[in-house]
Order: sequence, then structure tokens, then C-alpha cells
Amino acid sequence: MRKIAYAFVAVLAAGCASSPAARYYTLDMQPSGRPRPQVNVDVDRLRPAEALARRDILVKTSPTQIEYYVSDRWAAGLGELVAEKLEAEFGEDLEARETVVITGTILSFEQVDIAGGAEAHIKLALSFRKEAEGPYAAPFLEKVYELTIPADGADAGAAVKALSRGLEDVADLIASEIAGP
Repeated sequence: MRKIAYAFVAVLAAGCASSPAARYYTLDMQPSGRPRPQVNVDVDRLRPAEALARRDILVKTSPTQIEYYVSDRWAAGLGELVAEKLEAEFGEDLEARETVVITGTILSFEQVDIAGGAEAHIKLALSFRKEAEGPYAAPFLEKVYELTIPADGADAGAAVKALSRGLEDVADLIASEIAGP
């Protein structure tokens, strides 16, 4: 019986020794320096779709199949990371400015494998409301933002860089649309 126990422990130890070390990624939180909107923007809550709720980085390998990187993970929840990046793009709140609150769902935020490489895909369904009207006010704008951004390689690091750039583009689109609600 002891020999079986020792053999089991040895198999477990061998399996652990061969697992690659986890690598954690976050979005580039440095603002791009693009023009800000003429209002304050607060990102209240972004919920990731079910496939994005885990910390593993998603890879769409075909139109009907997804996988996750084995050892590449997000350093925090995706909703938190995307909200933080968007807020970094919008900058600090300025007094005497109206505040717009964003909520929504992250529908896609992944690497997409394509012939000869990869690209990043972002799809956000967002709602915008004026903070002064209260948390239950109807949104003045609801929109789906969808972008595909070329990646410099077919690895998690290249995908994360492309996703960061894509959120800068989304923030730019948002800033132009809510310039003066």
C-alpha cells in the first residue's frame, strides 16, 4: 500500500514539475494622450461574457472554436482591467464638468488566429447615462463598439498589446460621441 502511495506522489510531483509557470498580463494602463471628452467619464461596471469570465486569455482558433492559453492569464478580472484602461484614457475628473457613467458587457476580448498570424478582437455593448439624472435614469446612448486590431505576433503578449491599443481606439470613439451630451 505504501508503494502505491509513493508512486502516486511521484506521479503528481512529476506532473507539477512539467507544468509551465504561469505568466500574468495586464493592459497597458498608460494613457495614449489622445484628446479627452468635454465631460467627465466614469466607468461604473463592465461584465464579461461567460467565456471571458475566467482569468485565462481566450484564443478564437476558428469561427466556431475557442481555446485558452495554458499558462497565460489576466492579472485581474477582465471587467476590472477594461474599466481601468478606459478610465486611464479619459483622465481625471475635472470639477464643474458634467459626468457620464458607462456600464455594459464585454462580449469579445480575445486573440483571433488568422492565416499567417493573429489579431485582437474587441466587442463592447455599452450604455451611457448622465450621473446627475441618477442611477436609474434611462441611458442617452446605447451602442456596440467592435474592432479588430492587427497583432504583432501570435502569442499572448502580442494579443494583449493589440487589445490595449484597441481600447484606446474605443475610448477615442466614445470621446467623440459623448463630447457634449
